Amino acid sequence: MKAFIEDFNLIRIESDTYINSIGIEDYQLYWFKNEGYNQYFKVDKPLELHEVDHIWINDVKYPLEIGIITLTKGFDKKYRYDGPLGYIYHEDYTEFFVFSPVAKEMMVVIDGFSYPMHYEKPIWTTKINRNLENKNYFYRVRLVDTFDTVNDPYTVASNLDGSVIIDGSKLYQQTNNHVNLKRYTDAVIYEGHIRDLTLELDVVHKGTFLGVTEKATELGMSVLEYVKDLGVTHLQLLPVFDFYGVDDINKTLSYNWGYNPMQYFVLEGWLSKDPQDAYSRINEFRYLVDQAHKINIGITMDVVYNHVYERALFPYDKLVPGYFYRHDKHFKQTHSAYLENDIETTNYMVRRLIVDSLIHFVVNYKVDGFRFDLMGLMDVDTMNEIRTQLIKINPNIMLYGEGWNMDNALPKKLRSNMNNQHLMDGIGHFNDFYRNIFKGALHTKNLGFATGSKTLDQEASLGLVGSPHMFTTPEKSLNYVECHDNLTLFDTLEFNYQKTSVKQIYQDLANHLIAISIGVPFYHAGQEMYRTKLGVENSYKSSDDINSIKWYHYNSISKFKKILNIRKKYSIYRSDMYLKKGVKAYAIDHYVYYELQTKKYTLAHYIKNDFEKTTLPNDGSIIFSSQSVSRKDGFIFVDKPGVYIIKRK
Repeated sequence: MKAFIEDFNLIRIESDTYINSIGIEDYQLYWFKNEGYNQYFKVDKPLELHEVDHIWINDVKYPLEIGIITLTKGFDKKYRYDGPLGYIYHEDYTEFFVFSPVAKEMMVVIDGFSYPMHYEKPIWTTKINRNLENKNYFYRVRLVDTFDTVNDPYTVASNLDGSVIIDGSKLYQQTNNHVNLKRYTDAVIYEGHIRDLTLELDVVHKGTFLGVTEKATELGMSVLEYVKDLGVTHLQLLPVFDFYGVDDINKTLSYNWGYNPMQYFVLEGWLSKDPQDAYSRINEFRYLVDQAHKINIGITMDVVYNHVYERALFPYDKLVPGYFYRHDKHFKQTHSAYLENDIETTNYMVRRLIVDSLIHFVVNYKVDGFRFDLMGLMDVDTMNEIRTQLIKINPNIMLYGEGWNMDNALPKKLRSNMNNQHLMDGIGHFNDFYRNIFKGALHTKNLGFATGSKTLDQEASLGLVGSPHMFTTPEKSLNYVECHDNLTLFDTLEFNYQKTSVKQIYQDLANHLIAISIGVPFYHAGQEMYRTKLGVENSYKSSDDINSIKWYHYNSISKFKKILNIRKKYSIYRSDMYLKKGVKAYAIDHYVYYELQTKKYTLAHYIKNDFEKTTLPNDGSIIFSSQSVSRKDGFIFVDKPGVYIIKRK
C-alpha cells in the first residue's frame, strides 16, 4: 500500500484493500472516489507540504509520498519566489538559500558537520557564522522518510570534490567591457569547441580556456587573434558550463561536446588547466572573455535548457520531484529531446533558474550572447523574458538558437520555433532552409546550390536576400551551411566529387555566399580551411583525432578574409530590414544574378555553380572573385564556381 499527495487537498491510495480508517495529524480525510486500483480521499484543508510526511491507514503508519502535486498549476502559482538562492558569502558568515517547498528537513554539510536549516516558505535557509571561503558544501534533504544528498542547483563554483564557496572579490578582475553591436546583421559568428581549437597548436595549455588566448607559433598569434584577423566579430563556444561525459583529470580518456548539463552556473573542469581549483576555473574563463573584448571580439555561449543529461543526476528531483520536468496532460514525462528528461520551461522557478544562470554569465563573465540548443522545445514567454532581462544588463546581447519545429507537449502557439518567430523580437534562428538549399539536404547525396545543383536557382535567390518568406527581419536569419552537428560541408562534398580541388572550389563558393547573403553569417571553426571530420557525422563523443582542428594555410583563408572585409565595408549587406528597393536576385543562364544598389554604387554579383565557361559584362571594377578570371575583347570570362562581384558607380 502506498499513499501520494496529488493536490493540496487530495490523497491517492494505491491499493484496493478496503480502508475503514484513514488519518493525517491535524487533518480530516473523506472518501472521494475509487478508480481502478486507486482510492482517493479529500482533505478538509490545504496540506502543509513541508510538514506532512506520513499517513495512518487502517491503524498502520505509511510514508506520505509526493505525488503529482508538484506538476499542478496550483503548486507552481503558490510557490513562486524571487528572493536569493544559492549562497551569499561574507568573510565572517555565509547564508544559504534552497527552493524546496516539499522538503521536511534540510541541512548544509561542511567539513563533515551538518548545519540545520529552517523553512521560510518556500525556501530552506540558514546562516553560518564563520569564514567558509574555499570550503566544499552539499545539502542533506528529507522529502519523506529518508535523507538524500544533493548539490546546490545555484552553486557558482566547483572543484573535483563538488560545490565550493568562494569570495567573489578575489576573482580575476576583467577590465574590458562587452562588445558593441548595433544590429545582429553586423555580426559574423564563428563556432568552436574550446578543446578542438588548440589541441594541434604549440600553446602551453592545450584544449583549455587559456589555450585559446596563448600565442601559437603556427598561427603567429593566438586563436582569439586569428579569429579577429578573419573578420569575425563573435566567437561562439560549445557548452562550457559543467557537463557529464568527460574526465577532468585524464582529459584524453573521453571527449564530449558538452550537451549533457550538470551544473548551469559552474564552469566545466575538463576545459580548465586546474579543475581542482575552483578559483582557477572561473578566472581562466573570465580572462578568456576579457582578452577577447580587448581585441573587440564577442564571446557567445552555447546553452542547453531543453533537457538535462540524466534526471536522477540533476539536483532538482531531489528537491522538488517532477517540477523541473515537462509532462503531458496525463502527467507522463515527455521526451521530445529524445532523452526522456525535457525541462518544463513554463514553470516559474524553472524559468527563473534559466534566466538567473544567463544573468550570472552576463554579469560575472561579461558574456556577449547565447545560442540555445533545441530552442524550439522552450516556450515563447521564457525566451522573451530572457531577452527582457538581459538587455537591461547589456543592450548589445545576441540571442539565437535552433528554432526547429519539433513536436512537444507545449501548445503550438507557445513553441519557440521559426513558425512563431514573429512573437519573439530580437531572437535569431538557424536557417535550415538556407542550409539545405546551399549545402543540400541532410543525410543524402542530393546537391545544394553551392555544391552544384542546377535546379535550385530560385530558392538560392530567396536565401541570398535574407529568406523574407520565413522571417520578419533579416536579423532573425542565421545563414550557415555547417556547424558542429552533421557532416562538415567538405565531408558532404565527398559524396559527389573525387578531386580535392573541385571540393575546395565548392566549399569556397558556400563560404563566400554566406558572407554576401543578407542576414547573420555563421561559420563552423575550420570551415575556411576545408575542415573534415573524416566522414563522422555526429562526433559528439568521437576522439580528438576526429574533432581537433588541423590548421592549414590554404589560399582560401585570404579569400575568406577579403569577402568578410567587403561585407564590413558595404553596409547594404548588413541591413536589418528587408529592402524593397535596391535588392534583387534572379536566375540567368549559367548563373544567379544578385544586385545590391544604393545611390552611390551598385554591387553586381554573378554567382556560378558549374564549370561551364561563362561571359560576364565588363562594366565596372571587379572587387572580388572566388576563382581566377580572364578578360578579352571587353568581356570577363569565368569557368569555375564562385562569387564574382563587380562594383558599378
